Amino acid sequence: MRENPLIVALDGEPEEAMSLVKELSPKVDIFKVGSRLFTAAGPNIVKEITKSGKKVFLDLKFYDIPLTVSESCRAAARLGVWGLTVHCSGGFAMMKQAVLATEEESKRLHVTKPNLFGVTVLTSMAEPDLKEIGIGDSPKTQVERLALLAKKALLNGIVCSGNEIELIRGALGKDFLLVVPGIRSSKAKVKEDQKRIMTPKDAIRLGADYLVVGRPILEAKNRASAAEEILQEVGQPYERI
Repeated sequence: MRENPLIVALDGEPEEAMSLVKELSPKVDIFKVGSRLFTAAGPNIVKEITKSGKKVFLDLKFYDIPLTVSESCRAAARLGVWGLTVHCSGGFAMMKQAVLATEEESKRLHVTKPNLFGVTVLTSMAEPDLKEIGIGDSPKTQVERLALLAKKALLNGIVCSGNEIELIRGALGKDFLLVVPGIRSSKAKVKEDQKRIMTPKDAIRLGADYLVVGRPILEAKNRASAAEEILQEVGQPYERI
């Protein structure tokens, strides 16, 4: 039986975060802490979530010189996060140092090593956006290039949109983890800043391992029901932590 694939993004107000964790815990095992929440609440919010028995996906997208990123990953490992992100665009050396530092720190602390995911192309970006920053390739081509580099550096997986799942699965195999944001229920009608989106059912069918959902759940009148709707669309049994 597979792990619960739903990751709920908590990038709202700090005072709401733990109440959301409590409200959604019957349906959700992994919660994403991004830059907005982490900047406002600090490391304590990660500690509170893990203390409650839930897993934290620390999505700070580290992107700097290798030494700075590796030390940031050490600090994340000390927080006991389930997973964290670095930008693939930082290059092979940066990603490799991130992996080594995470492994070393986890071994020193005798804890499970966090999953390390490489961020490829943001779901808010389409081909014209890439051209604006000097990348002439399509999002799929750029994602594949960065994914291959991430696997070479021994990252556990990448973050990509639903549009690239099938491509990456074919190129990198079934053991490379795929975290997919931009997930919207088939019933959703709203348009947002994310341009490369997909339904939960299609994402899992194509090979996604984890689905990141934020506003469609957090802005729902009944958030637990919205989470359950996503899981029902996935249509597969899963184990609970």
